[in-house]
Amino acid sequence: MLRRSLEPRPTLLARASDAEFAARQQQALDHAMRDGFDGLIVWGRGSTNSDGSQDLLYLTNHMSVVSHIPDSHAHRARGHAGLILAPRKDPVLVTDSYDIDRTQVPVGDVRLSTFVDRDVARVAIELGLKGKRIGLAGQTGLLHSAAVMMAAELGDATKIEPADHILTQLRLIKSPHEVALLRDASRIGCDWMSVCLAATEPGRTEGEIVGEGLRWLAASGGFAYDIAVASGPVGHRYRHRQALPTWDSQRRIEAGDMIHFDLWGPVAQGYYCDLTRSTVVGRAPNSSQARVLEDSITLVESIIAEVEPGRPLSDLHAAGTRAMARRGGGDSGFSAMIPFFGHSLGLDCEAPFITSYASEIIRPGMVLAVECFLGDQPGEGGGFEHIIHVGESGVEILTTSAPARPWA
Repeated sequence: MLRRSLEPRPTLLARASDAEFAARQQQALDHAMRDGFDGLIVWGRGSTNSDGSQDLLYLTNHMSVVSHIPDSHAHRARGHAGLILAPRKDPVLVTDSYDIDRTQVPVGDVRLSTFVDRDVARVAIELGLKGKRIGLAGQTGLLHSAAVMMAAELGDATKIEPADHILTQLRLIKSPHEVALLRDASRIGCDWMSVCLAATEPGRTEGEIVGEGLRWLAASGGFAYDIAVASGPVGHRYRHRQALPTWDSQRRIEAGDMIHFDLWGPVAQGYYCDLTRSTVVGRAPNSSQARVLEDSITLVESIIAEVEPGRPLSDLHAAGTRAMARRGGGDSGFSAMIPFFGHSLGLDCEAPFITSYASEIIRPGMVLAVECFLGDQPGEGGGFEHIIHVGESGVEILTTSAPARPWA
């Protein structure tokens, strides 16, 4: 029986300590130096979403919350920030976030700017990096115009080269405090899912159901990156609409409709929850619906059973492929577009991804999302997802409190 009333409980865990952030900054610089760089610029996009902010957030606990607005003579690279790391120099953060709470940003030298790209380059020059080889991380949040500006300011003799791999590797293995935050994030995510499932009744729209979940999430201190939902005649799709919002607010859900929710976002000091559940509305599944629902659960569980430190992530993809073959296929538009069975999880849905060519070795301290979505027939789609922590003594599943079979 689904709980119809859940009290919002924001995380009580603090952010990582200043000492942990300082250690991360030093590790990033040390890694850059080992790779032959003379310094490192870590860029972060902020604005009204979390896309492209995570590398900077990991090192500084900061992302700009200024709206992204077009460049002009009055400002450049609004909604962005950059950290400059150089040997034997104190780190410098350049940001346009004028309301920044410096007690929450573990960087001693914070400089406000309305020309963020230009001033990041000028700080790099100040720290002795002009004419040197500089690594650049956080490129997924970097505008081409900002990259051009920084290169022009630093001059042709300066080499700016990709260094995203440095932060990808550092963020992959979580500290004990990060694991605790992700455990609490999954607790919040499971309750969020339970609120959505409890609100799923005949006669309501997807938008009404999503709204119930978002109201609860806001009171719980969380932020929704997205809620992928589809139901009824389009239940085989991963999302109902290929537009914003992605949910539908017109059609009334009927008894017997299939519906699924994939919800994710930062809910505990920036750390993400991410989980998927599926059900049938108002009655027990028929045999065809039950097959899709049960197969999605079995597929994820079969992958988790293969998780073992020392094995490559590609082994998990092979396990998912075998499970898919045993059921006779069942690829959906989602799986054709995103050919993986999950990913690392932390401050984002992170790399690496569980693909056939993933060479990363499973290690204690990893937190992984293991997921699938099956869409066999029109109106019949089922997804399932668990978050797991790879520990020294085994695998801990963090998302068991959200019912795997909400129709039961």
